Amino acid sequence: MKSKNTDTQDNKLNIFRLLRIARDIKVKDLAQELSVTPAYINAIENGERFPSDRLLKDYAQALGVEKDTILNFKLEDQKNKKFENVLLSLLQMICNTGN
Repeated sequence: MKSKNTDTQDNKLNIFRLLRIARDIKVKDLAQELSVTPAYINAIENGERFPSDRLLKDYAQALGVEKDTILNFKLEDQKNKKFENVLLSLLQMICNTGN
């Protein structure tokens, strides 16, 4: 019997997934806009891949944030952050960009 551990899920917070959900964009729609497969988007959101610089720029534009917003979250140590704190930080960054 498999059960998901919420601590494990919190440790795998992914800025790409959070931004996509916050913008109410479906994986298939984002994949189409970025000319990649939905499987590639899922790999990015699962932390298995990280987009190239060009794709990161396009990704940020599609999600309505600056590329640096994404990079700031990638560089931060999120292991000790609770989901609510990460989401609050994300929302503050989005609101400050004026988008």
